[in-house]
Amino acid sequence: MESTVSALAVLAVLTAWHLRNRRHPGWLASPDGRFFIFCGYALVAIAAFWLETAPAATTWEWAFGNLWALAAMIAFVLGFGHLNRVTADHAWAAQQVETLEHSDAATN
Repeated sequence: MESTVSALAVLAVLTAWHLRNRRHPGWLASPDGRFFIFCGYALVAIAAFWLETAPAATTWEWAFGNLWALAAMIAFVLGFGHLNRVTADHAWAAQQVETLEHSDAATN
């Protein structure tokens, strides 16, 4: 019963966080960012499984779960790095377009 409650809790938290992440300005513009974040969701689920099945905090299952959690954290950091980078790149490109000099030859 505990594992079912844990699985539902992980699923609910990841769903709520995903709904928040989808509002990021770079979400639709960065497929790499989305890929890493989706990988992070799966890695969190795997880590939760191993941490739930560990009989004690000193067993190999616990260490294995922590390694999966570390991999999930790295995936999230890479994913949000890509999302933030594409947002900054788009802002820079928009700023470059806004600062173009107006040419009189274009109006003739």
